[in-house]
Amino acid sequence: MSVALFSQQSAKPKVVIVPFDAKGVPQDEVDVVTELFISEYAATGKATVPDRNSFDKLAKEQSFQASSWSDSEKIAKLGKAINANQAVVGQIMKFREEIIVTIKVIDINTTEILSSKTERLKDISQLFDKIPGICKELAEKSNYVPMQYKVGDEGEGGGIVFYVSQEGFVVYDGMGGEKLCHYLEMSKSTLGVSKWSPSDNYINTFVEIGYGKSNTYKILNFYKDSDLTEWNCAAYSCSIFSTEKAAAGEWFLPSKYELNEMYKTMNKTVISDATNNWFWSSSEDDSGYAWVRRFSDGGQGSYNESSTYSVRAVRAF
Repeated sequence: MSVALFSQQSAKPKVVIVPFDAKGVPQDEVDVVTELFISEYAATGKATVPDRNSFDKLAKEQSFQASSWSDSEKIAKLGKAINANQAVVGQIMKFREEIIVTIKVIDINTTEILSSKTERLKDISQLFDKIPGICKELAEKSNYVPMQYKVGDEGEGGGIVFYVSQEGFVVYDGMGGEKLCHYLEMSKSTLGVSKWSPSDNYINTFVEIGYGKSNTYKILNFYKDSDLTEWNCAAYSCSIFSTEKAAAGEWFLPSKYELNEMYKTMNKTVISDATNNWFWSSSEDDSGYAWVRRFSDGGQGSYNESSTYSVRAVRAF
């Protein structure tokens, strides 16, 4: 996953213009409309637009057709292949004595329609003069909202933002739920020191960004019959943490990669109040061992889960 840090300026979305579909209208005329639309949409300055040849090549490789836009799995697959955020799909139809033009901008990740436009014309040539205005209207309505937070800001839950993803990342809650988020924030202070868990076991946790919450609740569920305290379980310590803006249960012990991002952007802040510069992640390395990171110099290793290291709670939004 590619990640960038943003302030109040957002990156332009990458928008692919899908060849318009023709119904009752000569395909060569519709192809001309598509080419004009690509040029004018790029001219708005609101998006990055790949050339048509690039799209046609990838669509052919993936056996992607106009009808595939009703299939969310195919959309996601194509979107990943072309690394695009949005797609413009259009249809030009002959209905009785009129030409009906429908154009939609679709979010490739969610398949949500971000903006749309319908025109009724007597002749397709009337569309040519309208294309610049249509492109501008659609691009402005579907343009990404600037990121509201940057690294170092106070987050939605009252913590400190340490990771920002314009494209977003999926957070797994450990109970079958998934949520697309764009930020990770950490508690403003260290929660003290704790063991990773009451005993040495293997729970099958993950290291990637988005899995910290899932890992935390896997740990809590595994030890649900144990007497968990803030001293004997780092995940428990995070799960009961709360702020005036975010309740207990929203915070979790970060995964290995989430902890790595915290070190990259906030290591000095993190160690400012820590008595132990080693911090737990919620990711195991092997049975009885979990990943930790030393925030004084970036050192990393896996240590016995009965060891005591510092804990910082994290929240995604």
